Amino acid sequence: MNTTMNLNAELLRELSYLADNENYLKKALKAIKKLVAQKEKEETFPTTASEEAEEYRPLSKAEVMENIRQAFEDAKLIREGKMKGIPAEDLLNEL
Repeated sequence: MNTTMNLNAELLRELSYLADNENYLKKALKAIKKLVAQKEKEETFPTTASEEAEEYRPLSKAEVMENIRQAFEDAKLIREGKMKGIPAEDLLNEL
């Protein structure tokens, strides 16, 4: 809270240095409005932060081997009729 108050005070102090120049005040206002719009956009569509939080991580060797093992197990169950596979036509339609 103290930090926010200090930042607000510093912002107002810096703006007061521009108070006698209308052009600089307009530029400052435009920059602040741009920041507000950016903040509202991020709050409305929080994709940037959430997507970056889920950064890409390559699979480990153990995870790859487990995926391959599972694929072979699924293929075996499909051949035995214990599991239903997805027809190739349906897979192509997904593309």
